[in-house]
Amino acid sequence: MLQFESLIPYIYAIGIAQALFLFFILIKKKENRLANKILAFTMIFFSIDLVGEITVRTGFIKNIFWMIIFVTSLPFLYGPLIYLHIHFLTTARKKFRLKDMLHFIPFFVSFIYYVFLVFTTTFEYKIALIQFTEKPPLIVFLLGNLIPVVGIFYLVLTIKATNKFNKNIRDKYSNIEKIDLHLLNYLAYGNLIVWLVVIVGYVLNVIFNTWNYANILIYLTLSIFLYFLSFRAYKQPEIQKTDAQDFSYKKSGLTNEKADEYLEKIINKMETDKLFLNPKLSLTELSQNTGISTHNISEIINTKLGQNFYDFVNKYRVEEVKRLIRNDKSINYNLLAHAFEAGFASKSAFNSSFKKFTGTTPSKFRDSLS
Repeated sequence: MLQFESLIPYIYAIGIAQALFLFFILIKKKENRLANKILAFTMIFFSIDLVGEITVRTGFIKNIFWMIIFVTSLPFLYGPLIYLHIHFLTTARKKFRLKDMLHFIPFFVSFIYYVFLVFTTTFEYKIALIQFTEKPPLIVFLLGNLIPVVGIFYLVLTIKATNKFNKNIRDKYSNIEKIDLHLLNYLAYGNLIVWLVVIVGYVLNVIFNTWNYANILIYLTLSIFLYFLSFRAYKQPEIQKTDAQDFSYKKSGLTNEKADEYLEKIINKMETDKLFLNPKLSLTELSQNTGISTHNISEIINTKLGQNFYDFVNKYRVEEVKRLIRNDKSINYNLLAHAFEAGFASKSAFNSSFKKFTGTTPSKFRDSLS
């Protein structure tokens, strides 16, 4: 174990080089520009954090005590920055607002306190704090334990933002296969793993009364997560944006009678013109075809039918596939060909929707007719 620990500074040094490399490739990427800039600067902060960890492990921190300011304060940035990255990745916002700085209040509090601590205390006192031979002030204890609290808080916000985006996409599009949601899911669940590891690290600290093993575990996990996330972000195409807020139906002013009238018009248009045959049918296109606002269509589908737009359209497509199967007398006809003819854009969407609305698979449904 001691031999492995001696390699940690070199592993961190490699991590710093990777972080700087990722900063330069992310900062130049044109797609998802603001979101990638946030992630790029996250890599810069992380590289500074790793430099600080190296100085602590090698004992060089005694010569540059001011690095302790970054080692203790930068962890407060990761939760807010990852959350803001996903926020700007999935919404139409293009500018950073002054109120966004509120997310960084814990960081500023920690930063200001440690600046005061470093530049107003004696050399001997700082050595004692680093070597844990001096009982730290209460605020140091509180700030240290506030890090996972802030991290978990922003983990919850990140997962909520991801789920909100997934819901909004299904409320607006009938085919989502070309909207790559993998990065968002990796980000949410990867973030969850990181903070679970942080909690384990705090438990290890209690058991062994040392941050040595805990810090190794935490920083190696965070390194893997951020590097993987950055490479995914670099390859990520422009994500289809959604409104920053969900549709709210409480103050829409749509009466029950008007909603029923609109619903009849929507259903008539779908069945008569077979709009669902268009694989790219969206809420906006349905609005243009019916003369009903997107907000009202979404409200009617959600409240009257208990569905989102994605399921509403794909249910029609499933019924169309069933009709095509019943009418097809060929022995070796292709089920997927019927799916594409009905408006589905992928095999996976076809199979999952068919099973959802019929309770069986397309092939079993076909066999049941013979």
